[in-house]
Amino acid sequence: MKLYHSPLSPNGKRARICAAELGLALEDAPIDFARGDARSPDYLALNPMGKVPTLTDGPLVLWESAAILYYLAAKNGPSALWPADVHAQADTMRWLFFCSCHIDPHFATLVVERLIKPRRQLTGDDKLVAHALETLPRFLSVVEAQLGAREFIAGQFGLADIALACTLELSPAVQHDLSPYPNLRGWLARCQSRPAWR
Repeated sequence: MKLYHSPLSPNGKRARICAAELGLALEDAPIDFARGDARSPDYLALNPMGKVPTLTDGPLVLWESAAILYYLAAKNGPSALWPADVHAQADTMRWLFFCSCHIDPHFATLVVERLIKPRRQLTGDDKLVAHALETLPRFLSVVEAQLGAREFIAGQFGLADIALACTLELSPAVQHDLSPYPNLRGWLARCQSRPAWR
């Protein structure tokens, strides 16, 4: 299996952590955005979005990080990351969709406006930043409540933790304050302390 990714991408990091947790070896295929790798005809033939990550496994070409997480875990059979019980699987999928729909878009805005634009000497859009910062508490409070009585999102460490934590650990870099969320901060530290994370 080959993983096309950028070392700076939290989405690519998700796949690398998942593979490490499962003991899977992935062939490393770094994509250099500055060099234009993501817009090359060869890469766009694999991933028409021109984004990372992309996983290839024989004839399978898969993009979207949550789908890659599912594939890596499910291909390996039932495990802590992908339980055999259908209810636990549905719970994991619920949190993957939650991350993709309600957390990632706002963090993507903060990354673009507070990290990427300044590096390119462009002015960030304060209205977009304000909207992201005003909206995120609604969703982060859901995560905070979920972690009130458990160490990890679905009870034991799994795909939902990988997806959410890879995004939420960007908070310091994008000047997003997590101090109102003590359960979330404790959980994030537990995720980051895992050998596969390091």
